[in-house]
Amino acid sequence: MLATKDRLLSIIAHDLRSPFNNITLLSDLLGDSVKRNDVGQSEEYLELINKTTQNTLTLLDNLLNWSKSQTGQLDFKSEKVDVNKVVSQTLELSKAIARTKNIELNYVESDTIQVCSNHKIIKTIIRNLVSNSIKFTKPGGSINVLTTQNKTHLEVTVSDNGVGMSPDICDKLFCVNTNMARVGTASEKGSGFGLVLCKEFVEKLGGEIWAESTLDKGSDFKFTIPLNNNTKPNFNLARN
Repeated sequence: MLATKDRLLSIIAHDLRSPFNNITLLSDLLGDSVKRNDVGQSEEYLELINKTTQNTLTLLDNLLNWSKSQTGQLDFKSEKVDVNKVVSQTLELSKAIARTKNIELNYVESDTIQVCSNHKIIKTIIRNLVSNSIKFTKPGGSINVLTTQNKTHLEVTVSDNGVGMSPDICDKLFCVNTNMARVGTASEKGSGFGLVLCKEFVEKLGGEIWAESTLDKGSDFKFTIPLNNNTKPNFNLARN
């Protein structure tokens, strides 16, 4: 538990401080370009400020959700969830960031899939996986989301044609005590914390999560959850 707390403090100290410093610097540069009446440069700085702000808000949201999960304060309500709707809404929210790298987001809706689970938590999981794929996909690339089901489980796949990973990195992606922060294809910085949160949430919903990847060819992130989960999970995850 102590190592987990240290990890959280490290993320707060570095990964929240750094983007705010970047926003301050970019704001100063934007002010200078406005004074010079340099429209093109101003638009570039505005785009960078927007992207940095969006990424920082996502990280902050992850930290708040994780903190609530550790203290048992995360509100969980089992309900009927329209998976197609959740995926479509999540991709719509991710389009702005994808657009900055000219990355195409695709989702071909399958037959209606309903699960008895929590739509907010499922949306958080998908959002983090899509955000991670955007980070490691080169400009002009694509990300595809696929949903399938069998008699008992839903499976969601977020597939990209990005930079991929070695088997060693794949094995360590979801470990909270391992620093897997990597720089994205547009020099995006991150903590890797979003994937840790995904693993925690998927497992508490009764599912599994894993990654399949080939270096320089892309990655598939997959997770499963039961079609019917009427049991309220224990989000108080105190560790020894």
